[in-house]
Amino acid sequence: MALIGKVQRGQPITADMMNNIIDSIRECQLQSVVGGIFKRGVGGTTITFKAGQQQGQQTICPFEPTATAVSSGYQVSFAVGTINGILPTNMFSPLTGVTTSAINYFYLKCATDGKLLTTAVIEKDTSVRTPQASNPDTAPTELNVLIGYMTTAGVATKTIPCSNIIAKIFPTIQEDNVTYVAGERNFKQYYNWGF
Repeated sequence: MALIGKVQRGQPITADMMNNIIDSIRECQLQSVVGGIFKRGVGGTTITFKAGQQQGQQTICPFEPTATAVSSGYQVSFAVGTINGILPTNMFSPLTGVTTSAINYFYLKCATDGKLLTTAVIEKDTSVRTPQASNPDTAPTELNVLIGYMTTAGVATKTIPCSNIIAKIFPTIQEDNVTYVAGERNFKQYYNWGF
């Protein structure tokens, strides 16, 4: 894209300048949308995304688990989904070694920098994980989101709504400071992740 120079008041706009403007606008135009509806009208352009991927009459939701029997037990794969726009690193690799000797819980384990999610990975566990505790002045550096489970009968079920996940930092409690220092707040604010 050619850089468009500024025009001084009273300066004529040449055909080359106008063509640069038109070319720049055309380069910014959206032509199509994958997985959604694209409508242009007099009021502007509207892009609408569906909640899940359509497959015949069935809607496949993000993180929908599918268990497949294999010689070593089960492998579980998940429909594509994101958390805060982050695709789990093992999204396209099924979880293996899943057995029916106990209920299997499927988690999105996310690392954070205390403000933003930085990475996500799908993990399995045979016990329910303890929720992360609130931290003073910053959100916890780890977030575990239960996205599904598989029963001992080999039935996999999701536990979240049919959408990608948006996680946010929320204030949870305030604790009075033991000592008060002039000019500082007299409480500790604790934070945690929610979605």
